[in-house]
Amino acid sequence: MWEARERLLCRDDPDAFFAEGARPRQARALCAGCAYLDPCRVYAVERPELVGVWGGTTTRERQALRRSVEGRPAA
Repeated sequence: MWEARERLLCRDDPDAFFAEGARPRQARALCAGCAYLDPCRVYAVERPELVGVWGGTTTRERQALRRSVEGRPAA
């Protein structure tokens, strides 16, 4: 998934991204402008064991996304 040739901030300073307790505004700011924002978010939503900031979302935000998807009828 991470075949980027450009520098990814989450790889340079992982402690800023994977620490518990990040707030939504901080999460979005950390990931702003990343070319991998959407695939990263999808990756994190599909893996409930992940914690911290992924794809501009916090752990709690991803939990809410999972709940909303689980409540939808199948297409």
